[in-house]
Amino acid sequence: MQKAATPQHNDIVRQRVIDYATQQFFEFGIRDVTMDAISQGLKMSKRTLYQLFSDKEQLIIACIEKELARSKEMSLKMIEEKQDVITIILSIIGNRLQIFKKMSPKFTFDIEHYPQLKAFFETFKQEFYTEGAEFLRQGAVEGSLRSDINFDIAVRYIYQNNMAFTRSTDFQAYKIEEIFFNTGFTFLRGCCTPKGLAALEQFYQKYMQEDNA
Repeated sequence: MQKAATPQHNDIVRQRVIDYATQQFFEFGIRDVTMDAISQGLKMSKRTLYQLFSDKEQLIIACIEKELARSKEMSLKMIEEKQDVITIILSIIGNRLQIFKKMSPKFTFDIEHYPQLKAFFETFKQEFYTEGAEFLRQGAVEGSLRSDINFDIAVRYIYQNNMAFTRSTDFQAYKIEEIFFNTGFTFLRGCCTPKGLAALEQFYQKYMQEDNA
């Protein structure tokens, strides 16, 4: 008689599915990756896959949650190490750019077609508004971000600017990395003091050298 899977085993399998599905969604977009394709790629039965995730939207949300948790964990670790805000921001940007290089533009534009995923981001944005504004205010205290900026407005702009890409096909001809450098990175420059700009420019030059190597 076959033994029932333990919770620990199920969690290992679940994380394996999330890691594989994240890679597939990023590379090919959400709509072009089916649950059938994921089960075949993992050599897993569809029954097992659906026992772990009731539908594709739940799997997508699990993938996003893991990426957000990983980013937050990295930030908290750097805060504990007494890193300053601009250093943490640039570390997050560097991490995001590595993801953007592997991400199909379809991924962001496909979000608009999944109601549960949109609802998830609506819930997440409230946390982002509160924690993000407080984090940026600390950057002003440290002297890398301008003190005359209303960071409650700034974080709302950042979030809504990013979400705008999911509602329009106007940007589909461009790489996510290119969109970021011409929007988010430009906005961040406007928030920086000379101290912050120096760190930003150093990061940019290093990134471009490594990217062209």
